[in-house]
Amino acid sequence: MALHPQARRMLSELGEPTDPAEIDLVEQRRQARAAALAARSESVRIDHVDDLDADGVPVRLYRPRGGAPVALYVHGGGWVMHDLETHDAFCRYLASTTGWALLAVDYRRAPEHPYPAPLDDVVTAARWLRREASGHDMDASFLPGIGDSAGGNLVAGACVRDPTLLDFQLLLYPATDPRVELDPDDDNAALDAASMRWMWSAYAEGAFDHPEVAVLRAPEPGRLPPAMVVTAEHDALHDQGEAYVTRLAEAGVRATGWRAQGMVHSFWRQPQTFDSAQDLVVMAGAVLDAAATLNG
Repeated sequence: MALHPQARRMLSELGEPTDPAEIDLVEQRRQARAAALAARSESVRIDHVDDLDADGVPVRLYRPRGGAPVALYVHGGGWVMHDLETHDAFCRYLASTTGWALLAVDYRRAPEHPYPAPLDDVVTAARWLRREASGHDMDASFLPGIGDSAGGNLVAGACVRDPTLLDFQLLLYPATDPRVELDPDDDNAALDAASMRWMWSAYAEGAFDHPEVAVLRAPEPGRLPPAMVVTAEHDALHDQGEAYVTRLAEAGVRATGWRAQGMVHSFWRQPQTFDSAQDLVVMAGAVLDAAATLNG
């Protein structure tokens, strides 16, 4: 399918991709945070939002109602960018639309804090959530992990480290193997191959073969929790996301893949731009509800 008109419009506004070697990470983070804070007044209001400490890891709780089921949310950004603020409006929207509470993790970022620091923070937050959810009026008897892009890699990596940590993986265009060569024809301004290689190196240089990093090559995939993996047709990562589904399914894990036709990397967290993102958020809520029912 051709690039969706909404995706084409977004890419035209982004312009040509920047050489990753020229990126000033600190300045990029400041600009993204400032833009997110400026847009906060337009975000969805929900019952309860609170910044908490999960055994030393900063987290933000979004609870649409008392007693809601809860999911762990791990944001993307190539392990080097984005934070709680850049994903705040989207997490409010996701919680409000699905009825699921979210615990968003403000993990440490590369290159200042490479692997395993970001993954350590995700695992710590998940264990804290299992233990403390009821005290915050949430139900973590079934605990899914949701992650987009690098966040999807971290959710999957946490499951590789401890297959009992999470009960379900909802992964959006995840990065699953740094050794997979990206097809230049799949490049687009939302995520190009050169930037992806640079971000992999910033996060896990020297650890590319570790199964917590190269989750596609985890040695015991049959022990991993069920998964739903969403990929985007015009995204350099779609092949490795779909390969992860295949590997889980061949190992006997309940795994489903869905490719968003005409879409590009990062579309999921932009419901104000993409109609497909609005539809996907509704579908995500239904998927989580169904997975919880099957689990219970």
